[in-house]
Parts: sequence; C-alpha cells; structure tokens
Amino acid sequence: MKERTIRTICRCLIPGILAALLLCAATAAAEGVTRCLLIGYDRFVLMPSTEPASANNTEMMNALLEEFLPGPVIITRRVNEPGTVDGFEALAMETFAGADEKDTALVYLSTHGVLTRDGEQPRLALLLSDGTYQESLGPERLRAILDRIPGKKILILDACHSGAAIGEGSEAAVNFFREGPYRVLVSSGAEEVSWFWNAGRDAYSGTGYFTAALNSALRASDPEQIDPDGSGSICLAELTGRLREIHGASTVYCWPEDSREPMFRMPPDRHAGALLRGLAFGAPMPEGDAIILPIRFRAEEPVRLVYQLAPWRDGRWDFEHAVRLPDREKTGLTRGLLSPGPKERTIRLSPQSLGEEHRALMQIISLHGEDLTPAAEGSRVIGPAPGEGNCLLGQENPEGR
Repeated sequence: MKERTIRTICRCLIPGILAALLLCAATAAAEGVTRCLLIGYDRFVLMPSTEPASANNTEMMNALLEEFLPGPVIITRRVNEPGTVDGFEALAMETFAGADEKDTALVYLSTHGVLTRDGEQPRLALLLSDGTYQESLGPERLRAILDRIPGKKILILDACHSGAAIGEGSEAAVNFFREGPYRVLVSSGAEEVSWFWNAGRDAYSGTGYFTAALNSALRASDPEQIDPDGSGSICLAELTGRLREIHGASTVYCWPEDSREPMFRMPPDRHAGALLRGLAFGAPMPEGDAIILPIRFRAEEPVRLVYQLAPWRDGRWDFEHAVRLPDREKTGLTRGLLSPGPKERTIRLSPQSLGEEHRALMQIISLHGEDLTPAAEGSRVIGPAPGEGNCLLGQENPEGR
C-alpha cells in the first residue's frame, strides 16, 4: 500500500514538474541569458606575480554576478589560463556558443595592463599568461573577438591603464568600443595604474582595489547611494558614480558615460558580510590651519579600523611614508575596535601631512582575524584628482597592475 501511494504521487507530480520546467525555459528564452567569462591572471613570465589577487578577484566577481545579474546566468571562470590570444579567442567562442541577440555576454579580466605609444597615441596591452607563455591582447583584437558574439556585451577591466581601451584618461587615447552594443567599465585612466593589495602574511589574502570597491558598492551601499532613482536596478552610470565616491586611488571610467540601461538588479537581501554599510566621505573643508574630512558609515558587527594617509610624491602615492592611526573608539582596552552601530567621524589633517600638490589619499582599512589581516574599505583623495593608482597593503614594495 505504501509503495502504491508513492508511485501514485510521483505520477501526479511529473506533469506539474514538466510544466514548470517548460515555463522556466520559456521565461529564460524571453529574458535572454547572460553568459559570463571571468579570467584572472597572477602568474606572469616577465611581470611581477600578483598572486592571489586576480584569483580572488574572479571568485569575488563570480559571487557578485550570481547575486546581482538579472535573469538566467551562466558563469565560466578561469585562473592563469589561457596564456595566448588564440587560446582566449577559442575560450570566448566556447563560452558564448549558442548566444543570440536576446542574450548578453559579460567578460571580466583581471591582469597586468601595459602602456606603450604609437606616436602620441597610448596603446594598451592586456597580458595573458599561464606562467610559461605570455601574450598581449590589445583592445582592437578584443573588440574583434567580441564582435563575433551576438547580443549585448559588457566588458569589465581591472588592469593598469585600462582607460586606454575607451579613450579615457588621455586626450590622445582612442575609444575602441564607441560603436555597437557595448557597456564598458574600467578601473583606471589611460595614464594611471590600478593596484591590488596583498597582506603578505596570508597566501590567500588579497584582491584588486577596484574589484573590492565594486563588491562594496553593490553589497554595502545604501539604496539611495547605488540606486538613487529607486528603480530596483543599477545602471552603468549609477554604478560608476558610486565607485567614484568610495574608490579614490585611481579613476573609474565607463562607456557610455550616461548609460541608463539596467545592468545589475537590487536583490531584496544583499549579503554584505563584515563590510561597512553606507560609507560616505564628506567634502574636505579647511578649519583654521587644518583640513577636516567628514566620514560616516555603519558597522554591523564589531570591527577594527585604522585610517591611513598616503601623501602624493613623485607622481605616485607614497605608502612607504604613510601615516596610520586607529579609529578613536575604544572597546575595553583596544583602541580602534568599534562596536556595532552608526558612526560619524571627523578626520583632522595638517597641510604638512599632505604631499606634493597638496594631495594625499585617505584610506579606511579594516583588520581581521588574529593576525589583523588588512582589507581596504574605501578611499578618498584629499586635493586634486589622482594621476596614479593604489598601494599594496602590508608589503613594503607595492606592485601595480
């Protein structure tokens, strides 16, 4: 009797299951599928290793895209492969096989970017390397590869000089993605570097600052900061604006600059983890012989914070002579250990602590675990906009992307 009941239930469920599957398939076909190719390179033949920053970048992006992309999503992730341009093209064709005009192809690259010049024009080379072979992928070839894929295209680059791909950061730079169904987000201008951090003590700690800021922008921003029109979706213009508010070490650019087309969705429950919520930097203001920088945020759990001020010297942030101070709050005997809740801070800076051109970078750094592994929460430029990138936290000799 029991066996007969089970069989009867199964026979009744099968038509319903099939109908649900057909409905899901029909919905996916109507919405279109977003196929994503995420590649991070850490091992190079002729350039410094960035391990494990790019590998962690792709893992962070994988989680972000699963949560924030609308509609059906298929993600392919690779680390330190392929090491050739032909291999990249073959992987792209395999990843986006079956795409049609309703679909979207998203490509994310985290790697070293190298700038050369053709006369006055800056030329970007994105390095592809498996540690044994290394080749350069230029924006022309990248565009030609992506042009073969039907539908809309999203390109996100975490690399030095990546603005050269869209003509940003240099008057002589050319926008290779001006025409066509492209939306492009880059971590730095054509003349800028884009940096990663690595704690040095922990082989598993480190990400690109830009990718970490992208994660914070989507996960930990207040709705009015990331979705100011309350549409429930996040367009490229909104995302870029928010990134520029919390990522000061290099200049984030996008194309088209005024794109209002939905790019990410706002899920009802965002998983922000230990990130500071609603981070906002006020405008620096003079007060007597000092400069005042207002900051506000919310801590959802106890967290240790320090503020690091890196002066601008010789065309870069001078992290070797940066000043690092713990937050003024104290829990027990530990200064800089914050209790949960909303926080407002006024950071007082002397002009002597700034660097050349009266410029410095203020960073908020959280410390985690028993060994106090640092992670960047956000940064703001004091003075004119930056011309170079960020530091490598925890190491004496920072390396650029």
